[in-house]
Amino acid sequence: SDATTAAVRLARAATGRPRVAVCAHHPFFSVDDWFIGTTPMSAGVPAATTDLTVAFPYGDLAATEQLLKRHQDEVACLILEPATHTEPSPGLQLGSGREDPTPGYLAGLRELADRYGCVLIFDEMITGFRWSEAGAQGLYGVVPDLSTFGKALGNGFAVSALAGRRDLMERGGLRHSGDRVFLLSTTHGAETHSLAAAMAVQTTYVTEGVTARLHALGERLAAGVRDAAAGTGVGDHVVVRGRASNLVFATLDENRQPSQRYRTLFLRQLLAGGVLAPSFVVSSALSDADIDHTVEAVAQACAVYRKALDAADPTPWLAGRPVKPVFRRSA
Repeated sequence: SDATTAAVRLARAATGRPRVAVCAHHPFFSVDDWFIGTTPMSAGVPAATTDLTVAFPYGDLAATEQLLKRHQDEVACLILEPATHTEPSPGLQLGSGREDPTPGYLAGLRELADRYGCVLIFDEMITGFRWSEAGAQGLYGVVPDLSTFGKALGNGFAVSALAGRRDLMERGGLRHSGDRVFLLSTTHGAETHSLAAAMAVQTTYVTEGVTARLHALGERLAAGVRDAAAGTGVGDHVVVRGRASNLVFATLDENRQPSQRYRTLFLRQLLAGGVLAPSFVVSSALSDADIDHTVEAVAQACAVYRKALDAADPTPWLAGRPVKPVFRRSA
């Protein structure tokens, strides 16, 4: 949240424009008002602030250009994850896979941002390191103006990073004659363990080929899960999606619609098999034996899933309330 908000603030300062254009198909960018005010949990955010955030659809350059024309000279930045889910929005609450963008899409966004004077921001919190050591931008060869990184950057340590063009980044420092841009103040700003961890992580990724290992483990897991689901007759209901290094799954009901109740059943059965798996995102610390154990637990869970589908009611196997999406208006 700090990194993405800093990127947005730099973009507004550099362009003198008020509006932020966010990708409508991405579930989260920041806890700050400019984004959280657009979600169902918008309580406490003034409408005047929310109105300054507009949305564009992932993969649709024509719609994005229409948005920029409609708000001519008002949009400070386009912010998005460079790779996104492929399912419609109802699937977001289940965890949607992130796939490769359509060829030419990111380059098209780069051209639109340049033509309309916007700052292009890639949120690489997830894609950073898991797509390549240089993130998704390194894999797809499209360089944004600003990038944000986190998660894998610290390997468990609390650290995030903002990177980008020198002329934009300098606005957050002291070596310029323009108005100062206040980016961050933290109570624990002097803590340096996370910075040391981030430096070590970056070295380890390059020297030990971590990203390649993540892909190999993910491919092994995806194949095993798909075989297990198909073998128990639920291959159309327990669906693995996403890049091999960043796998998630969808849980579909008897009508093949996203279902939180079936997700709850699946999660509980995995726990019973000794596997905690809100997603299938792998770690390089996993062994082949760990993958095999996970696939075995999935097979057992899928057998119960089949019984629930046959009964057209997973309730007897829930043992409690179904899980709920994060962004909702009430408990």
